[in-house]
Amino acid sequence: MDEQTINTYNALAKDYDDETVEFWDLFPKEVFDKFISFTGKGRVLDIGSGPGRDAVFLRDRGAEVVCLDASETMIAMTSEKGFESVRADFMHLPFSDESFDGVWAYTALLHISKADVHAPLEEARRVLKKGGIFDFGMIEGEGEIYRESSGVKSPRLFSLYTKHEMETLLHDHGFEVLHYGEFKPRSKNYLNFISKKHD
Repeated sequence: MDEQTINTYNALAKDYDDETVEFWDLFPKEVFDKFISFTGKGRVLDIGSGPGRDAVFLRDRGAEVVCLDASETMIAMTSEKGFESVRADFMHLPFSDESFDGVWAYTALLHISKADVHAPLEEARRVLKKGGIFDFGMIEGEGEIYRESSGVKSPRLFSLYTKHEMETLLHDHGFEVLHYGEFKPRSKNYLNFISKKHD
């Protein structure tokens, strides 16, 4: 994961958490319901868990959630919420093959450059059980940019994707799309795929 982005989150994690309250209040909760209906309330890895707001929604629906983030400050926040929390790079997940029923990666891999995104996708596939479920969310757009966003007054890397780019990545890494949805709370449009690992 981009080092400058990690440093930003370490320094401003509380600011980010405060600024994203409205986002998660507006977020369509049926996305969590749909994801859990596919995973069967199993063991879920939340990649890029941040302060753990989406992890709470998953846990409330019966999932056993493991939080993983590259930011030490974010991991401290999810630990305080009672989650098993692991600090690690998205490029090398410290888990055994086929150890999760689901992997949740909503707006986490957008902090990975497009040149490097294949590694975390392959890692997500590796740790999923056969037929495991992968949630893949990104912000719609094109290219890569460092910018301030969500009240965080320090630049972070954002890699933006079209729907076609995401579909291609999922296909190339052995995932079958089960559900697609969009969410546009303000100016940004969020694209989200729920997919299944091919046996």
